[in-house]
Amino acid sequence: MREHFQRAIKNITIHGDTDIFPFPIENLIFFDKNAEVIDLLLNLDSSFSGSLATYPPSNYSALTPVSYTGFRWATQIDPLWNVYLLGVVLSIADNIEKVRVPKGEKIVFSYRYEPNDATGNLFDMDFNWRSFMEQSSLMAAENDFVVSCDISEFYSRLNHHRLENALKQLNVKGDQIFKITTLLSNFSGTYSFGIPIGGPAARILSELLLNQIDKLLRLEGILFCRFADDYHIFGKSYEEAFRGLVFLSERLLINQGLQLQKAKTKIMSGSEFIATSPLGNNDDDAPADQGIPDIKEQSQNLMRFAIRFDPYSPTAAGDYEALRAELERFDILSLLKSELVKSRIHISLSKKIVTAIRYIRESQRDEAILSLIANETLLYPIYSNVLWVVKALYEELAKAKVIEHVRKLVKERSHAMQIDLTLSYAVRLLSCAAGPENEETLNRVFKETSSISIRRDIILAMARWKAWYWLSDLRGNFRTLSPAERRAFLVASYVLTDEGKHWRDHIKQELSPFELIVRSWASEKVQAPGWSVPI
Repeated sequence: MREHFQRAIKNITIHGDTDIFPFPIENLIFFDKNAEVIDLLLNLDSSFSGSLATYPPSNYSALTPVSYTGFRWATQIDPLWNVYLLGVVLSIADNIEKVRVPKGEKIVFSYRYEPNDATGNLFDMDFNWRSFMEQSSLMAAENDFVVSCDISEFYSRLNHHRLENALKQLNVKGDQIFKITTLLSNFSGTYSFGIPIGGPAARILSELLLNQIDKLLRLEGILFCRFADDYHIFGKSYEEAFRGLVFLSERLLINQGLQLQKAKTKIMSGSEFIATSPLGNNDDDAPADQGIPDIKEQSQNLMRFAIRFDPYSPTAAGDYEALRAELERFDILSLLKSELVKSRIHISLSKKIVTAIRYIRESQRDEAILSLIANETLLYPIYSNVLWVVKALYEELAKAKVIEHVRKLVKERSHAMQIDLTLSYAVRLLSCAAGPENEETLNRVFKETSSISIRRDIILAMARWKAWYWLSDLRGNFRTLSPAERRAFLVASYVLTDEGKHWRDHIKQELSPFELIVRSWASEKVQAPGWSVPI
């Protein structure tokens, strides 16, 4: 198991534990205390049931916007147990990939397991949403009709018993299946359905579950492509395409207890599918032309463009400049302006634009960032993405205006900040600027919120600002804090100098094995000149 835990840590420390929540400080600890964490994971594995009972996962769930009024429920797993789960899943990931529809058939494009230990990637980078859409367009050109559909609430409705049956069909040796299903049951509050959204372990397991449907469709001679829970079915006639839709609907319901989203299920001609593809000419979804002749073409090209940059790559500096040079082909500010004059943004395109702003010329950034920050109502569905990019560029921006506006949103309880996920990104941005107004704002948030993720980050922010008086006052409540808050306070306690040292010595016997690793990590970090608490 050691190599699988090592691979799990590598993936998480480079790419994060989810693509939804801010990365927890534990990811840095996993990187710096790699050997100690792997030993702890091996100990958890050797006495799994006892460890799960003694140190149960402390997970965090929150709503995340998917539109202006729609949400989905996402869960950030306890960092240590998240690494553990991923390691156990990776130990059988090769078995899962071997039973799936082969890549060479170009049918299933999601999360094809092909680990790269140099980059930390777990999946084949050539199989993704873009290649799924490209293959779908090719097949649409060869067929007269296309069904576009996706599964309703797939991750939240995924049945544990059916997943367990699929896992048992792998005939793997060991007790990994028991451990996986036990953890999933723990994460879902003993309900027999639902897996956390956003992490690679959930993606690998979900692909195994849908593999049965893939093989049944293929066996029936139905032409289709799939990426995650999105399906495209092809037919030479309307009847043939409709037959594929009926068969898919029946098999999903009978075998997996899942249903297709009625509102998103469409049957269209092959030419219509190609015309409305995000990778093609999409007049309905493209931004309105604001006097820039090629704005539609640019938006389509940007949707096709993969913005990938790995800061851990040995060629990171060259890769960064190459990416910037490629993005020079786009007028990012004009694309942004074309979105900001609309009543509702094109969500996928706007996300691409926000990400691209990280790499445009510095002379253009302030204008772009201030426009993004000031449009929280229009950009509401992706405002957490905006805050993430602003924090990444914070040192290069007009800081005062940015902080003042975000603090105002938090203090006035703007509707944009009523979603914990967005508020957590706002807290992280405010942590960049010390000062009494921000301390007052975060102190109020700490008292009012029930989010352990936000409270954890406020503890770290106060430590970053060396607000010893606030931390000293919180110290007496240590035993009532959540595990995530306890770990944050252990790091923060080094701001308290002698008071912190005496307190840590006093409670040492109460600390869990992971908390002891956190304590050791923090004691080493504070010795480094210029080090400040990361958040």
